[in-house]
Amino acid sequence: MFTILLMALFQTPQFAVLPGTNLIATEVFPELSLQTIQTAMSLPGLVAVISGVLAAVLVRYGASSKKFMTVFGLSMIAAAGVVALALHTRFWQLCLMNSLIGIGVGIFVPNAQSIMFDNFDEKTRNFILGVSFSCINGGGLVMSLVSGWLDTIVWYGGYLQFLIVIPVAVIAFVIIPKDVRIRSGPAAAGAVSGDGAISSAGDSGRTKIPLKVYYFAFIIIVFMVLFSVMSVNISTHLANGGYGDPSIAGIASALMMAGGAAVGFIFPKLSSVLRDRVFSLTFIILAAGFTLMNLFHSSLPATLIAVFLCGTTMSLLVPRCVFNVSNLSDPTNSATATMLVCCVAPGSGQFLSPVIMTNLTLALGGESTRFRFQFTALICLAIAAVLFFISMRKKQVGGEGV
Repeated sequence: MFTILLMALFQTPQFAVLPGTNLIATEVFPELSLQTIQTAMSLPGLVAVISGVLAAVLVRYGASSKKFMTVFGLSMIAAAGVVALALHTRFWQLCLMNSLIGIGVGIFVPNAQSIMFDNFDEKTRNFILGVSFSCINGGGLVMSLVSGWLDTIVWYGGYLQFLIVIPVAVIAFVIIPKDVRIRSGPAAAGAVSGDGAISSAGDSGRTKIPLKVYYFAFIIIVFMVLFSVMSVNISTHLANGGYGDPSIAGIASALMMAGGAAVGFIFPKLSSVLRDRVFSLTFIILAAGFTLMNLFHSSLPATLIAVFLCGTTMSLLVPRCVFNVSNLSDPTNSATATMLVCCVAPGSGQFLSPVIMTNLTLALGGESTRFRFQFTALICLAIAAVLFFISMRKKQVGGEGV
């Protein structure tokens, strides 16, 4: 359990380097457009989808183990730091560093989550998910602060901090148990032993992925498309308001993670009480944060409060979706199920965000980040209304489920 929480500290490396986006666009590669730089910084999302799918196929058909994939993924994140030491003068090298991060996240995150699914019962999973998302955001908080500080020294400084992942990969290799063995026979899938660990996983065949898993994956994609509007534009927004120092952007990104860390500790209670109505609450909070950034665009305190609010949503919607999926999967399909909700969905949403939202708002409202945030806020409110209606219908028919 503690090894899972330790690894969670390094689960969002892609967000840790975003504070340097405006610096890279204006000083390192000024000949390239902002959209090009934003897309390059979002490469981890796209690459994570590809590597996550490949890893899931290898695990599902026995060509590799979840433990090996977890350790290998951590090693790829560390490799981004190694590359940054030697290669940092060309645009393709920036893309290489971000691609290594994507490979690592795509392989490491879903398999680490799958290991957690396989080894703990429902009550323990709910607890670990809440605490792990606090660790995820807490780690992102520290990395964002360090990134903002290091970027003032060298533009690639944020990538150098990933060298610390090397000892974490070693610890994971030593501590993580071997994969749960799938026992053949008529035993019920996901039988839980007395100590809370899943000890069997149904018959010898591979369990199909329930349709609800795809539904929760779609919700995460939509959320990440909208949430990432804040993370990829915050450094530019601050620069437009007269706060162009990368260290300020690092503080803003750290506060985003602090919001997620704070809510992660109360997630188990919120999840139990609100259930899937957490989804509507998430988009309402996100809309409030974006609106604050529009109305008080020249106020640094208001912007930092808004970033904190937006950050809380990461520990509301995503862990609720992951928890729902954990109750829909067993050791025969958990690697694929977690790949969908922990890799494909968030990675796709993160990569598509600048492609969709930046280009759309550029066409409708020009370069203004204020318009971009408010336009996104209105979309969030519309989605919140739709999800609230869906959750109420489920409650009326007694089908809200997990």
